Formats: sequence, C-alpha cells, structure tokens
Amino acid sequence: MLDLILDDAVIRTMDDDRPRARTVGIWRGRIVGFDDDVRSLNARRRLKLHGATVLPGFHDAHCHTAWYGLTLAGVDVTALPGGLPEVYEKIQAAAARTPEGDWIQAAGYGLRDYDGQYPDLATLDRITGDRPLFLRQQSGHTSFVNTAAMRLAGMLEPGFRDPEGGRVVRDAAGNPTGLIEETAQELVQDLIRPYSLLSLVDALDRATSAYAAEGITSFGEAGIAAGWIGHSPIELHAYQLAREAGSLHARAQLMPSVDALHAVTAHAHDDMTRGLDLGLRTGFGDEWLRIGPAKVFLDGALSSETAALREPYATATQAGRAAGTASGYLQEDEQHLRRTILEAYRSGWSLAVHAIGDRAVDLAVAHLVEAQETFGRRRVPNRIEHAGMLHDEHLATLAAHGIAVTPQAAFAQNIGDAMHRSVGPDRRCLLYRARSFVDAGVMLAGSSDRPCADGTALRGIQAFVDRLTASGDIMGDAAERLTVEQALTAYTRTAAEAAGDAADKGTLTAGKLADMVVLADDPLTVDPATIHDIPVVATLAGGEFTHTTL
Repeated sequence: MLDLILDDAVIRTMDDDRPRARTVGIWRGRIVGFDDDVRSLNARRRLKLHGATVLPGFHDAHCHTAWYGLTLAGVDVTALPGGLPEVYEKIQAAAARTPEGDWIQAAGYGLRDYDGQYPDLATLDRITGDRPLFLRQQSGHTSFVNTAAMRLAGMLEPGFRDPEGGRVVRDAAGNPTGLIEETAQELVQDLIRPYSLLSLVDALDRATSAYAAEGITSFGEAGIAAGWIGHSPIELHAYQLAREAGSLHARAQLMPSVDALHAVTAHAHDDMTRGLDLGLRTGFGDEWLRIGPAKVFLDGALSSETAALREPYATATQAGRAAGTASGYLQEDEQHLRRTILEAYRSGWSLAVHAIGDRAVDLAVAHLVEAQETFGRRRVPNRIEHAGMLHDEHLATLAAHGIAVTPQAAFAQNIGDAMHRSVGPDRRCLLYRARSFVDAGVMLAGSSDRPCADGTALRGIQAFVDRLTASGDIMGDAAERLTVEQALTAYTRTAAEAAGDAADKGTLTAGKLADMVVLADDPLTVDPATIHDIPVVATLAGGEFTHTTL
C-alpha cells in the first residue's frame, strides 16, 4: 500500500524522459511511479488536486537562513514608509525596552529605500544613549553602528587601523560616520556572538516555515560558523537540534565559512591539511542535513561598491580614488586568497567562492580551474556565488570544468537601478547574467541571497524572466532574460545538480525524493508578469506536507 497518491494534477516533472503526468504515487518518502503505474494501487491517502500544478520542490541554492530567521524576530527597518524618521522611531522604541548596556540589533536598511541617505550618527547616539547599536544593511556587507558600539569595538582608540578587507568609513575630517564595511563588521559582531543555540533553533523554525509556505524544499546556507557571516562556532549543532525538534522544514546544505577550517594533523599521504574536527568535509550528512562546499569571500557587494572591479566605479569619488577604493577591494591579499582556495580544495572541500566584481570573478575562475586541474574534480561541484559581473571569456571555461554559478535575478528589483549607476552604461551588460550561462552550458542555480533580496522562489523565477528594476528598466541586458521553463529549471533541476544532489532531487522521477510544490496555477501558461502571484497550495518534503491549504 502506498502512503499517498496525488491525482487529477498537471504534473510537470522537469524530467526530459517523462515531462508530464496526471497522477503520482509516493511510498516511504520517495516517488514510486506515475499515472497507470500507480492509479489502481491502494494508498493510505489519496488526494484529487483538481487541475493544480505539481512541480519539483523549489531549491534556493544560496541564502542565509539563520540570519533571515533572526531578522524576523528583530527590529526590521526594511522600506519603512515614513522614511528615516520612522527608522529612528523604531530604534528609539527598541532602546526604550532594552536594558542599559545591552545591544540593540536592527536589520533591513537599504539606501535605495531612503533616497540614498545614511542614518545620522549624532541622531543615533541621542536615541540609543549608552546602548550599543548594530544596524545591518540589507546586503549584509555594510552596517551602521553608534558611538557606544564603536567604543566597545576599539574603533575610537588612538592608532586604530582598518582590518584587512574592511573599513570604518570616516568623514573629511577623519571622524567615523558610523558606517562600517565588510570585515570591519566582525569587530562589532564578535561582541555580540555567539548566538545561543535556542535563539538559532527558533530562527531556523521561523525561516524554514516561511520557506515551506513558498514551496521551497531545499536550500543552501551560504556561510556558517565563522567570519562575518557566521553566528556561532557550533552553528551546525543548532541545525541538528532544529531537525531533532521538528523545527527544520526544508532540507539544508550547510556551507562552513572557510575561516572555520583549521589546521589538522593527518597522515602525510592523506592530503588533508585544513578542515573541521574528525575530518568532516563536503558531502557528510544525510538527505535532510548535509555539509556542502566551504564558503570563501573574495570581495564585497555592488550595492556598497565594495565588490572588486577591473576598473573604477562610474560613481567613484575623488576621495575614493585617493583612498584606493574606487574599484572596490578584495577581502584579503590576492595570493592569500589563492592559497586558501587551493589548500581547502586539496583537503577535500568543494568550494563556493563569493565573487561579484569582474576582478574578483577573474580570480575565482582562475583559482578554481587551477584547483581542479591540480587535484581533480569533486562529486559536489565548485561554484562561483553571485558571479555578478562576468565576461564572455569565462563562459566556455566554466562549462568545461563543471563550475556552477548562482546569480540572483531578484536583485533587479532591489538594486538594479543603483547597480546601473555604479558600473555605468558600458558595463551594465555584465550584471547578473543568466541566458548567457544557459546557452553556454554552465550550471545556473536559482537562488535569492535572502534576506538581501526578496527570497520568494516564484519571485526569483519571475525575475529571471523579466529582470525588471524598480524604475521599470531591465537589469543589465535584455538578452539575459530566461524563458519560464529555463527559470523553473534553475530553481529545480540545476540547483540540485549544483548541490551535488541530482540523484535524489531536482526532478519528479521514480526513485527520487518526493519533494514537491503544488501551485494553484501553471507558471508555464500564466502571464509571466503574474508568476509571483501564483498561490502555493501545498509543499511536500519526502512525501510529508510541510505546508498545505488543501
């Protein structure tokens, strides 16, 4: 007897060998067959879907789930209609309920939402008093802090020097403005972290409940345990606890920050010099919780103009040129980054290399190719996270070496117009490409970078198709738009391939995991401008409902 039969559905399997079906049968968490193979069988539960569309569960290949869950419980200042005055009001209200000396944490600030204005340090100091403030910008690559926070972090000490790969931004007189960039954030975050296991489990429950309601059944957690992206050195433990408590509602591939890897003493013939204790590496785990590639940051973000470009930003100021930051900057010395990538890869780790600016992408391609040619290919593909500005010369190389990319189409709405201004008209064609990757045979995995952008999978799919910015422009080049089928493939089949999970996920195929999303309408037949609005009727992971309105 089967566990579940879904009948009277428009089933789009994303499997070229059997693209359509009407009925699917599930037993012990996996698909056993379709249509006539299962229709006459008995099942503990049988549901008629009345023409609803069934697709493989959506897979967000690059997001920040613990961070997102924490923001859902914190002070959210995302696009407040009252502008900066409302931001100040929310922070002041938070200060009023925060014990003296405790941290005030807020997130979601986006310059585009506040006419390019930064919060005023004097105002922040007045409304927060002695309570240190950490206000994270939506990109995660910059933050605002008050004087109390800077004092605790040692940023006001005589002789203070910016850390490698980061900056405490100062005004013309040399005074800190409250804006801190990239690795400089760690000086503040290290005063807050580690987060407790209980707070992280609660965050994962909130975040993955939202994922399930959006049809997401798998995700890649892009950076845990260390660096400015991590929340606790025992962050993996929080994921295990969440799973044991039934609070993990989607399958997770966890990418440890490369900063979490440490020297290990193994046999000389084992080629493992850097890793995690017990020899854990990429691939360890099971269908619900698995260790993925190590996350390596090469540069920053275009939204903060810290991504490393070949040439200066179109908006670069004289001060930026004088400070040597007109083209952005790398997170570490170039040779140090190369050694980090090669040593981690040699030690058995696949790599997810954050590279947004074209200079950083150049280095990512070169170092990953060198690693693979020296030490061989891995079962879990290497990846370039974001690949925000990539030149034609790299397309064939990525395809030939099986290196995946995760560009975020959802950035179009959030920061597309600002990125156009930052890079200028001659380079906008390089921004977050998509169709060029597909046409060249490069693995293009759908992802959101949530909470840096709208993480709704259907929104990401629509954004791949229309690439519309807030002003109605098209991000980058209109030729980079995908068809709806290509966009669905990115969020299902190719995302699974990029995670090394194609044998179990990504298509609805007999023998694979019964991870599915049920939609009220068919993305392939509706007006593409309405894909984002299609209701998610149900989500199943391993044949069990993680969300349902049935």
